[in-house]
Amino acid sequence: MNVNWTSDLSVGDHNIDDDHKGLFALIDELDSADMSHDYINSILDRLKAYTRGHFSREEVYMKNADFPGLEEHLKQHESFVEWLETIRSTYARFPQSPFIIGDSVNGYLQRWLRQHILEEDMKYRDYILGQQK
Repeated sequence: MNVNWTSDLSVGDHNIDDDHKGLFALIDELDSADMSHDYINSILDRLKAYTRGHFSREEVYMKNADFPGLEEHLKQHESFVEWLETIRSTYARFPQSPFIIGDSVNGYLQRWLRQHILEEDMKYRDYILGQQK
């Protein structure tokens, strides 16, 4: 999947946009990566850091705008964190499976990108832009 971040995907906040660009780049990188043990650990660590920083920035942004869909959005973030922790613990128990884990991570991130960023994040963007008019 070769998806590039374009300006029409901007949510109106540079930090959040930069986070999203980073996830697009990570997915692109995963598509052509050599799924070694060290690489998978690196990806999982990067994803954990991504979720910690990005989700908190995004949640503050939505709270400050009084976005009415915040609770539902938070549930989706929690679901992503749970998925990531499951992947991390599974891989810790079965490190002989970097290709399987890599494919699973790549597939999930591609679905997340399409469903969450391209649909759900656009909801708060449209709400906030509507409030600013």
